[in-house]
Amino acid sequence: LRVVGLILPPKFSFLEMMWRICPALAMGCTVVALVPLASPTPLLLAQLAGELGSFPGIINVISGPASLGPALASWPGVQKVAFCGAIEEGRALRRTLAGEGAELGLALGTESLLLLTDSAGGAVEGVVDAAWSDRSPGGLRLLVQESVWDETMKRLQVRMGRLRGGQEVDGAVDMGVKEPTAYILARNYVEEARKQGAQVFQASEMPSVSPFCPPTLIIGLPPASPCAQAEVPWPLVMASAFRTAKEALAIVNGTPRGGSASVWSERLGLALELGYGLQMGTVWINAHGLRDPAVPTGGCKESGSSWHGGLDGLYEYLRPSGTPARVPFLCENLNYDTFGLAVPPALPAGPEMGPSPAPPYGLFVGGRFQAPGSRSSRPIQDSSGNLHGYVAEGGAKDVRDAVEAAHQAAPGWAGQSPGARAALLWALAAALERRVPTLASRLERQGVELKAAKAEVELSIQPLWTWGAQAQAQGHTLQVAGLRGPVLRLREPLGVLAIVCPDELPLLAFVSLLAPALAHGNTVVLVPSGTCPLLALEVCQDMATLFPAGLVNVVTGNRDHLTRCLALHQDIQALWYFGSAQASGSAGNLKPVWVNRGCPRAWDQEAEGAGPELALRAARTKALWLPMGD
Repeated sequence: LRVVGLILPPKFSFLEMMWRICPALAMGCTVVALVPLASPTPLLLAQLAGELGSFPGIINVISGPASLGPALASWPGVQKVAFCGAIEEGRALRRTLAGEGAELGLALGTESLLLLTDSAGGAVEGVVDAAWSDRSPGGLRLLVQESVWDETMKRLQVRMGRLRGGQEVDGAVDMGVKEPTAYILARNYVEEARKQGAQVFQASEMPSVSPFCPPTLIIGLPPASPCAQAEVPWPLVMASAFRTAKEALAIVNGTPRGGSASVWSERLGLALELGYGLQMGTVWINAHGLRDPAVPTGGCKESGSSWHGGLDGLYEYLRPSGTPARVPFLCENLNYDTFGLAVPPALPAGPEMGPSPAPPYGLFVGGRFQAPGSRSSRPIQDSSGNLHGYVAEGGAKDVRDAVEAAHQAAPGWAGQSPGARAALLWALAAALERRVPTLASRLERQGVELKAAKAEVELSIQPLWTWGAQAQAQGHTLQVAGLRGPVLRLREPLGVLAIVCPDELPLLAFVSLLAPALAHGNTVVLVPSGTCPLLALEVCQDMATLFPAGLVNVVTGNRDHLTRCLALHQDIQALWYFGSAQASGSAGNLKPVWVNRGCPRAWDQEAEGAGPELALRAARTKALWLPMGD
């Protein structure tokens, strides 16, 4: 990726900086790091790198205020920006970079989770290490099973009283003093929590000088209160109780954050069940905060989707061979506040559509064709300008229906074995082989020569066989992280994946994007090619009989308007956009977005049409640290 911009938070560690600089250098990139003022260590590192002589300029450090972040991120020569910081700052930066062409990797928030199911002994020390030490990056959300709630709260309050606070230069203290902004944030959170009915316990034997905030335990917050939903700042612990493992998973997975968590239990089977079920980037069993350069570390949801460590961390700084570099100023005249806000008013009227239109003219939602909410359609013309057919004009309501259908199908599809997913992909491939003449005829009417049309249809069948084979071979990777024990690298479905297809090679691109998404356990809401959507709807006729209802949902209509609806929908976990450069923007709710920046993709080449990049984008990684020793 050549030049990588690194933006670090006001309070960062040297280790955190090196976790991001080293992989970038290893992959052949140079780094421009923006660090806060009065941060001499990065400057010394840049000086040492410059003294190597052979490669001056591989590490460049700018000391300045956070306001320089957007300027660095928007600079035309920067190909990727790695941002570490607060969630709202990351959201603002993402909006700034919308349409600029630079890739953005986000590592947001500092809150972590600790889930305790039984004996509280070791977990209490885990709480201290996670929230009440100088190694703690942020606050802690503590979930304790009701059977051990009273015992755990007593032990925590006793342990709080033994903590020592003071200046960081004193090696005998457990907690030092952080910057004034951290103190103000913690104080405001405590005041708001009290107003919302919480009980607050603070260690009394602590320095009273500002800006020192003592270890704080908050209990009794109503689950729906603003403080219970907000990120917990350092050095606060927000504790709540749960009854069953199912309830604990519902509580944790219902929050917008998905950084790191630890599960403490004497029952290994229960701990692994919870570890598998948590929607987190990193999960430790009976430990907290373990790190290793060979193990991927990252998050999901609003905690960001970038990784450092392991192969995942190296892939962050690579792009497929042949991919063009960033094109600057793609969308300088585009207003993202109004982009795709409404469908163009002058739509030619289509034929009258009853409640059960004959396919392929309706929307394919929930396993069947149905009329759109607008009860209108748009004409599709062939290469000669003659009417080829009508497709439904989908809108925001249809997107909501499609997402709801996809969510209903998601648990069942994600729970299918790799072999079952492969069998369905192969069944669709066999069905398309029987439709080669029909699909080739559709393509021919779009101006494609018959020979080339047949070749595209035959090429479109191959990804289904390829990804079916890859789905059948899917598995998890077990690696040993030095003396810290084994780590299971899991590849999990994203959930509901929205895909906006390109106009070039409409059938091949449609299948090439759909197949890896399904192979990795996702359900899909898809917008087909705007110029030739009938091919996708032809394929939907086979999917209606082969696939579970809601697994694949196809919505036709104005692409810009549908893209906006998909990007703003809060229940879509990821978005792939292969459209115009002008629309290569962003999503405000921090879902992972993959855009082609207006550059055509060689779908007929294996590296781009069925390469490893698609597999990386179609699933997320989770590092599950397994227990070792006593």
